[in-house]
Amino acid sequence: MGIQFEEPKYPVLVKDPSVSTIYSNFNLTDYLRITTFTSGSLVYGYLAGVSCNVRGPSMYTAGLLGLAGGVMYAYQNSAFRLMGHYPNQEDIPKYKKQKS
Repeated sequence: MGIQFEEPKYPVLVKDPSVSTIYSNFNLTDYLRITTFTSGSLVYGYLAGVSCNVRGPSMYTAGLLGLAGGVMYAYQNSAFRLMGHYPNQEDIPKYKKQKS
């Protein structure tokens, strides 16, 4: 990953998680964040395109940007939970079972 300047406050589940491990660790909150970012961006893009009469292209472009932003935000949160920087109590039983 990179240099960590802070010690983890929570149990470390995976010290250096891979991309597939991070994506498989997404929970319901992460998917809701992706949905919220995307839907909010779609609305914003539609409203931004009303004055220039380019509602469709503006909405789709903003929606794709919101989707990318939501996935990146969920990815970051999932990685931080695995590395012990965010609360990860619901993930602990899953990873203890895999280590056994």
